[in-house]
Amino acid sequence: MKKTLTMLSAAALILAAAGCSTDTAGNADSQSASPTSGAPSGSPTPTASPVALAEGFPSELIPMMDGAELLSSSVDRSNGTLTAVLVESSDAPAAEILSFYDAKLVAQGFTAAEAAAGSPSSRDYVRTGAGEPETVNITAITKEGGPATVTVGATVLAEAVK
Repeated sequence: MKKTLTMLSAAALILAAAGCSTDTAGNADSQSASPTSGAPSGSPTPTASPVALAEGFPSELIPMMDGAELLSSSVDRSNGTLTAVLVESSDAPAAEILSFYDAKLVAQGFTAAEAAAGSPSSRDYVRTGAGEPETVNITAITKEGGPATVTVGATVLAEAVK
């Protein structure tokens, strides 16, 4: 009896984890646990993304790439500093991603730091002024055959962001 209960519990956990359910007759339905269920088809765009930019996100400081899918974002304003993080998914190659952000950040007065040897998909930027140095880091991690996960993190003076 104890073995039967254990097996039934294990089966119920497996079905729940797979996103399936059973009807009262014990028949499993054909629901799938696919992460794309209900997702719009075609290339994701920021406007089609189910995730929205965090309230107060400085999208002029850290713009999203065209055609990228927003995965998450956050903003923290404290002690005169603004810290913002953007995570997006892009089909663009890492070199194109870094080139996009290089142009956007250099236009805002940031200077690219020397890239560390062996890290062609990551770059740091610094902007100095009257206060503390402001920094931005871009990292693009690409899985073979899949899209790049792009993380952009910035710490700047709150007064520098409108």
